[in-house]
Amino acid sequence: MYIIVPSSSSMKLTSSLASKLNAEIANVTRKRFPDGEMYVRIETDLKDRDVIVLGNTSHDSDLIEYLLLLNAAYEEKPATLNAVIPYFGYARQHMRYNPGEPVSSKVFTKAIENFADSIMAVEIHDEETLKFSAKPFTNVKVYDSIADYHKNHDIDYVISPDDGGYERAKSIAKYLKVDAYYIEKKRIDSRTVEMKMPDIDSRNRNILIVDDMISTGGTVIKASRILKDSGAKKIYVSAVHGVFSLNSAANIMENVDDLSVSDTIETGYSRITVSNDIKNALEKKIKV
Repeated sequence: MYIIVPSSSSMKLTSSLASKLNAEIANVTRKRFPDGEMYVRIETDLKDRDVIVLGNTSHDSDLIEYLLLLNAAYEEKPATLNAVIPYFGYARQHMRYNPGEPVSSKVFTKAIENFADSIMAVEIHDEETLKFSAKPFTNVKVYDSIADYHKNHDIDYVISPDDGGYERAKSIAKYLKVDAYYIEKKRIDSRTVEMKMPDIDSRNRNILIVDDMISTGGTVIKASRILKDSGAKKIYVSAVHGVFSLNSAANIMENVDDLSVSDTIETGYSRITVSNDIKNALEKKIKV
């Protein structure tokens, strides 16, 4: 039986996953030293146990807490130690774009694999990061969970904001038995991107826009406005990770009927749980 060590960033997901795995949840003490440094202590005995350390790394403080918990678990000499990171932060920095830059996702992957026997992320931004680990690294897809949320919404089309997410859109569309499309983008200059919407009749149609993450939401906002102006009946937006910077959630809701993200990052729009996807991956894919 697994025991889950939760970070403070993933308490609800921990509870959901523990219920599905019939797993124990470890007691963790957290506090700050007077100088602001973080302190964690795992109060539950982990020796010779199959341990999952669960938490996202969407903020720097989350990342520090996660690494401290992972090391604390490692020092207790568990039978197996599985790093499960629903939202793997810094994955967008998987390569050097300019001289003098770090490969940030490599830095943190190496730090995690120092202690973990296996690593698991949910819909990591770029799978190039998986190559940085010598340990088993699983990228969990949650297409069916997103599609299942929309199964009663009478979706007519599924649209990806770019060609990079077209496979996701096609998989969800296949589940819903509809067609998938993507928005073409052409960069005009460093600040301007031209969008070409797919050639579809959106009048009186229910349309789902789906992406891996929503940060500023620029493309989603523009696309939803165009679809609304062209007479779409209902517009649904879903993403795996709701980063929601720059008040993007509120801006998106101005033009759509429903906004949903998963619980990889806990937000007010987290209507889809990935706990079943993680459970299946742990049971079928992780071998340590």
